[in-house]
Amino acid sequence: MVFRAIWILVGWGAVLVAQGQELELVKWSGEWNVPDPVAVTVDPQGRVYVAATTRRKVADLDIREHPMWIPDDVGLDSVEAKRAFYQRELAPGKLRVPRGSLKDHNKDGSIDWKDLTVHSERIYQLRDEDGDGVADKMTVFAEGFNTEVTGIAAGVLYHDGWVYATIAPDLWRLKDTDDDGVADVREVVAHGFGMHIAYAGHDMHGPRLGVDGRIYWSIGDKGVNVTSKEGKHFYFPHEGAVLRVEPDGTGFEVFAHGLRNVQEVAFDAWGNVFGVDNDADMTGEKERVVHIVEGSDSGWRCGHQYMKAESRWMREGIWQTAHAGQPLFITPPIALSKNGPAGFLWEPGTALGESLRGKFLLNQFPSGEMSALTIEAKGASFVQSAEVMVNRGIMGIGMAWGPEGAFYMADWEGGYPLDEKGAVWQVDAKSGRNDAARAEVRALLKGEFQKENVDELAALLGHADQRVRVGAQLELVKRAQWERLAGVALDGVE
Repeated sequence: MVFRAIWILVGWGAVLVAQGQELELVKWSGEWNVPDPVAVTVDPQGRVYVAATTRRKVADLDIREHPMWIPDDVGLDSVEAKRAFYQRELAPGKLRVPRGSLKDHNKDGSIDWKDLTVHSERIYQLRDEDGDGVADKMTVFAEGFNTEVTGIAAGVLYHDGWVYATIAPDLWRLKDTDDDGVADVREVVAHGFGMHIAYAGHDMHGPRLGVDGRIYWSIGDKGVNVTSKEGKHFYFPHEGAVLRVEPDGTGFEVFAHGLRNVQEVAFDAWGNVFGVDNDADMTGEKERVVHIVEGSDSGWRCGHQYMKAESRWMREGIWQTAHAGQPLFITPPIALSKNGPAGFLWEPGTALGESLRGKFLLNQFPSGEMSALTIEAKGASFVQSAEVMVNRGIMGIGMAWGPEGAFYMADWEGGYPLDEKGAVWQVDAKSGRNDAARAEVRALLKGEFQKENVDELAALLGHADQRVRVGAQLELVKRAQWERLAGVALDGVE
């Protein structure tokens, strides 16, 4: 693999360009420092929203720094129980000296639960207003996420005028009604996530728009205990899961469970859901590429973390690809993977260049390696048939497509410790930038759907790009064109 970095002049400033065999990376945030970014999303106008953390380990604690709490932690089964635990164990005067990252952050002379409310998560918005390919404006889009049970801002998604943010214990949605780069409306879409302290990084991640128009996202093994807006109770307190909900917060469901810590999910051309799950750092065990089937159980429970080799996870080889010794209730992984899977995308049909068409792209943190995966159908599930390294050198985490067919990546400079540094990179294939199909898709995503008539929208349901197909479908739904949608779905069915 050839890899080199050069500096070029773009407009007013210098921009770092990283060049590899398949991809070219431009430091799109330019001279702006984006502190400790975790995830990104891009709206149809090309504005980038960044979920950034100040709370990781400092206020959203890591059980590895407080091992005496493990027996209590594995028993917590609600956000309210976690709050009560903190207020009991971190009552004023109980902890005499700092422990791990837990310190007297509010400088009141006491190390207690109130110190967990000092640091706030943030969402930033970056814009390229002069169109030179580099951000020239940055605002704090939203902050004030800082209760004692608040997790980290580990996922963000723009959809239909709203910015969705996964900040346990809540899925939020935010809106900027006057276009000043600051959200002036905020709502809780769903509540009841993250009742365990567990490992840092096992957060709510990667909200994505599904092919059915619902919002999908994941949570690590800090658990789910949610009562939906319709009053239905979902109780999966000791495992990770993939979740989904209608954009307005109705119809919440646990799509799949028994996962450990999938960072981001991706949909293939037919709407099948995939992710790459992190391992538990046990001897011989590996990360896993997972086919996430509706209603499936992948077999992980948070207690396995502390039982290590004696856990069912290890004794029965649940982490392995399918074999005769596994319990039959699980959906096994389709392949083993590499250390630190983080950002995960599927090329939607016209993005990047031809060599990456239909591939899954995986960031591995903190190695800075990026792979292209080929996943193919086999029987009732899938296999990973190939993996090719396409870039290395950037410590990327979350990834999201831009309307122009490149993708954007959060760069957590410096590794795991918070250092208040970071950047956003634009990643593109050298060969695909001027493709006519990409220009057409960009125009459609920027608002042209609303200008199409019903016949044109129906035709776009067969477009080469998944984003266009979904956009046309949702526009037909807005217009209540049920008969037209049914006609397309049933075309050829006898």
